[in-house]
Amino acid sequence: MATKRSKPMIEGIIIPSSWDEDGTIKGVFLCTSDEKEYRVQLNRLGQELLDHVHHKVETTGKIRERLDGSRQIILSSYRKISFDES
Repeated sequence: MATKRSKPMIEGIIIPSSWDEDGTIKGVFLCTSDEKEYRVQLNRLGQELLDHVHHKVETTGKIRERLDGSRQIILSSYRKISFDES
């Protein structure tokens, strides 16, 4: 019988990764205290993080590591936390 793998919890700060020609943020990274960066996939929850740039969040989701070494997270949940909660 197979067991369901739990999704990892990652805590970090949301920073912009791309902008359009008008300066509107179009993509974000989740940056962790151990200096890892995860590009946030812009599904419904990922789109919500565009409004939380420079905030600290706790996330769960599926992590993909690409051949070039970059990482991507596909969010299944997140919550905004204060800097003094860590």
